[in-house]
Amino acid sequence: MRTLTRYILRLHVAPFLFSAIGLTVLLLLDQVSKRFDKLIGKALHWSVIAEVFVYSIPFILAQTLPMAVLIAVLYVFSRLEGDFEVTAIKASGIPLSRVMAPVLVCGVLLAGTMTWFNDTILPQSNHHLQVLLTGIGLKKPTFNLREQTVNAVLPSRLYVHPGTIDQDSSSIEDVRIYDERNGQQSRTIYAARGKMAFSEGGEDLYFDLEDGVVQVRPNGRTHAFRRIAFERMTLRVPDVGNSLERDTLGAVRGDREMNIADMRVEADLGFAMAQAARAESAVYAREITSQLLNFMQSLEAGGEKEIALVDEATVRVETIAGAGEGAAEGEAEAAAPDSATLVAESAARRFYTAFDAATQFQSYEDRELSGLRRNNQFLVEIHKKGTIPVACIVFVLIGAPIAVRFPRGGVALVVGVSLAFFGAYYVSLIGGEELADRLWVSPLFAMWAPNILFGIFGVVALARSTRVTR
Repeated sequence: MRTLTRYILRLHVAPFLFSAIGLTVLLLLDQVSKRFDKLIGKALHWSVIAEVFVYSIPFILAQTLPMAVLIAVLYVFSRLEGDFEVTAIKASGIPLSRVMAPVLVCGVLLAGTMTWFNDTILPQSNHHLQVLLTGIGLKKPTFNLREQTVNAVLPSRLYVHPGTIDQDSSSIEDVRIYDERNGQQSRTIYAARGKMAFSEGGEDLYFDLEDGVVQVRPNGRTHAFRRIAFERMTLRVPDVGNSLERDTLGAVRGDREMNIADMRVEADLGFAMAQAARAESAVYAREITSQLLNFMQSLEAGGEKEIALVDEATVRVETIAGAGEGAAEGEAEAAAPDSATLVAESAARRFYTAFDAATQFQSYEDRELSGLRRNNQFLVEIHKKGTIPVACIVFVLIGAPIAVRFPRGGVALVVGVSLAFFGAYYVSLIGGEELADRLWVSPLFAMWAPNILFGIFGVVALARSTRVTR
């Protein structure tokens, strides 16, 4: 049995390595084609460009290793059945499941290694890549300008909207510039054409504009307005910077740049946000109900009894609320922190019309949905770190029975089945993520349903191939 185990594993090594390297190179070339035009022309050292693609490899590997497992299993078991080796092994009383056992064990080990890799190495590489790309993008903002788009040259201070851009001559046409650098006034510049250039030191950006107008609006006087026409104008934007900054993002990380522990904290914050909004909504509903009851009773009593009845109704509503702590409203009140209760009560005191109440309830609902979406977003990424590695095991269960059932498929079988299952698996994974982000299904079900469905298919296929007789 040890001889058979070593033989099966030895046959898988070369196809697996070849598939993993080949798929990684193909996807890396795709990244090169997408980013190459954004990297050239920035006077970057070749090592910086190489660093961009090195940091892209871990993310690609996380996708290609499960694919390589399926390709290797399909190829090896198709070859074994084509040479009647599986038939000979079955004739010796060894079932197909025993032949698959070494590969399954390796799949489990690979899944565990990938889970660790996705939680430790991958977030760091994604973060370094994002920081590096952001620094490169800030090195020369002119190369990041997009046509027919408002581009932030200095965020919150200067925006450029070019109609057309000629990258070779750094010229622009039909350009609009929104200048908010002066806190006392806002300027909007329209020009038919112009050119962009950096100073010799590379720190300042210059716009040489022609045939345009400048519209100036003082911020303190909303009705004041000036319009100045010009034939030629030079606009200097100092301190834009032309140096590669590697710490642009600092400690700010996206969901794919965090490990499981960090994402769990963010998910809990989202859930707490939703709970706080739900609790405030319950307190607000209780308070405006109390006000309406007081108002109706005061109308019925009228005159001198109005104040007494208002006080009595207030005491009665507070007593009912305090006695109902075990009910749903009491639970919502208990879940709300003191600050949330005070905020809701303050909002209730500003209640005058049904429209005010509807607007406030809509605000609470929006906050709750925002918190739940944030919670689901990070939970999806948490489960995804385990879902994709487990696909290595699922693809072993799928690949071996299919290859045994169709031994004459050859390369066409490997390519066709691989593409079909890769496409179906990742489409279902992306679809589940979208459903979870929309709060239609739970992140747990959305991310693990593909593995469960494909795993059941593999087990059924294995059982049927075991009963096949020749």
